[in-house]
Amino acid sequence: MTEQQQQPEKIELLTQGVEHEMIFNEGIGVIKNYASKEWCQILIDAFEMYNATKLTKNVLDGHYNMKTTNDGESQFNKGSLGRKDEQLFLEVADAGMASTTNEIVGGAFEHYVREYRGVIDSSDPVTSWTCKIQKTQAGGGYHIWHCEDGGFVYRDRVLTWMLYLNDIPVENGGATDFLHQKCSFQPTVGTMVFWPATYTHMHRGSFLTGDIPKYIATGWFLREPGDVSNRIIGEKRGFIPQQVNLNK
Repeated sequence: MTEQQQQPEKIELLTQGVEHEMIFNEGIGVIKNYASKEWCQILIDAFEMYNATKLTKNVLDGHYNMKTTNDGESQFNKGSLGRKDEQLFLEVADAGMASTTNEIVGGAFEHYVREYRGVIDSSDPVTSWTCKIQKTQAGGGYHIWHCEDGGFVYRDRVLTWMLYLNDIPVENGGATDFLHQKCSFQPTVGTMVFWPATYTHMHRGSFLTGDIPKYIATGWFLREPGDVSNRIIGEKRGFIPQQVNLNK
């Protein structure tokens, strides 16, 4: 296995031949069937490949964020808060693949910006620095209501993005629930979801059952990253962030 996973040539990144249905509601943007099933499967395969190597904080520049297993205990100082999943920060593990995924995110974000232009100030563009792949098994997830900019280190998060990498049957749960907007979205492969990172958009993952794991890719658009450790290492490895500016 090479450090940078080989990517097949001529991969279709976006779903072809179908209309990308878009839903915008109270700051939430959903673009269905956006990323191709082929690319989503490549990300799942990458996660499983890197996860199988049992990467730890002593691998890849000694960066702590390469630790793939997160049960919440290592993230929070008051217990797990009900969180149990596995994570891989792709910009550190495979900068090229993370950059390609961020290109897909940037294209979808253009649609969101057209609907909610206030998310970007032309003199202060936001940038997506991180691409995290997350796997949730039955019984796992993050079931308490939370927002994405809680805590000092996360204060610069403006908008959250999430890409569902596989389908989860409705009867198996696993939806993303939004508290104040009173809506839920079931994981369907290739669907992109955007929402503000702040307290107005408290959300959670609903309980997952069955034998199908839930895979997502996720990250944030930031004004100026408060935690630049991933950014520095990712840039060294060739990671290309996505920056969107209204002056384009």
